Amino acid sequence: MDYASTIWIPTAYLVALAVLILSVGRLSDMRGRKPIFISGFAIFVVGSFFCSIAQNGGELIAFRIVQGVGAAFFGATSTAIVTDIFPRNERGKALGINAMSVYIGLTLGPPLGGFLTQAFGWPSIFYINIPIGSLVIALAITKMRESVSVPKKERFDFAGLFAFSSGLILLLVALTYGDFEGWTSASILTMFASAFALFVIFLIVERRAGSRAMLDVSLILKNRLFAAGNISALMNYSAYFGISFMISFYLQLVLSFSAFQAGLVLLVMPVTMASLSPISGWMSDKIGSRGLSSGGMVIIGLGLLLMSTLTTTSGTVLVAIGLLVIGFGMGIFASPNTSAIMGSVQKSQLGVASGTLATMRCVGQASSLAIMGAIVATVAGTSLLGALFSGGSPPPVADILFVRGMSYAFVVSAMIAFTGAMTSLARGPMAKD
Repeated sequence: MDYASTIWIPTAYLVALAVLILSVGRLSDMRGRKPIFISGFAIFVVGSFFCSIAQNGGELIAFRIVQGVGAAFFGATSTAIVTDIFPRNERGKALGINAMSVYIGLTLGPPLGGFLTQAFGWPSIFYINIPIGSLVIALAITKMRESVSVPKKERFDFAGLFAFSSGLILLLVALTYGDFEGWTSASILTMFASAFALFVIFLIVERRAGSRAMLDVSLILKNRLFAAGNISALMNYSAYFGISFMISFYLQLVLSFSAFQAGLVLLVMPVTMASLSPISGWMSDKIGSRGLSSGGMVIIGLGLLLMSTLTTTSGTVLVAIGLLVIGFGMGIFASPNTSAIMGSVQKSQLGVASGTLATMRCVGQASSLAIMGAIVATVAGTSLLGALFSGGSPPPVADILFVRGMSYAFVVSAMIAFTGAMTSLARGPMAKD
């Protein structure tokens, strides 16, 4: 697969997540969270199976979309389920434990994926999801209870879903292929303009939909904490998510690490995040989210600036230190910010709040990959990147240009993180509420 197609393996999954997760959050408030949570894992298992038997890049990307659809179903409901079960004075701690579980998964993923790929081939990283997902489905059916009364049936906001999903897809496609088509080409400019117009239409539709809206616009316009927390989350994931993707290729293509060795190095960031999330969540119950979340974003920005100094001859020590700093900042940011957002809405709006936050996360993640990928492609050139990623014999300058482009991408991401720190501060001094 060429460079642009490779980026779409994770991006297709994230686009499906981002397109659906907000509407699924609203649907869970209308129909109940347990059935949607279980259905999501079932779809995810099916998607994983088809990914494992994909015969070409196009099929793999298509089946990654199926996985993303399933992930949207359980991703939109899990935070709401945890929030609803625990009392207010324990919410930060509970969400911190929940975040820790996520980061433990991220910790196990890279080395396990590297080991499975080397030992059994790449399809095995999808096969392993089948028994894990099946176990979750069985536990959810037998152990999970519906913690809220299901509201009466309402009409679903299909117009809002169409406007939001169409705009997001156009935006991400334009970001990904801008360098290949030309940033000033008619097709790219048309996609950017159309995406902006569709997002405006989405806000108008949601404003008019009232109680049927999948996004309660009043939460953004009138709830300062909710708006600032979600914008900060968008900035956070836009800044940091593409790091693992870029560093993975840096370790393997430039420093000649094996997939397993690269996975071991990448452990540093999620281990740090997993260790700090419960602590920062507990602290947010005591002192609020403003200082913790804002400070975490600043630390992430500093870590990205450190990572931007990598060269073709840098050792793993500098990579590990950079990942440690970014993981520290992320561990401080995530749990307090999530707790503040979920605590700023009524109980009947938890699904919408969870879906909105998850949408910010997924849009940020997809944007991070698209932005970093576009910057690298612009600096290095698509032909050299194609030679580097195809497994052939690229000229030595390909490594140099890839690293230079990666460094520029990290500097841009650091600026996004610092901007996110300012939006986080805008949530106001009453961060405990």
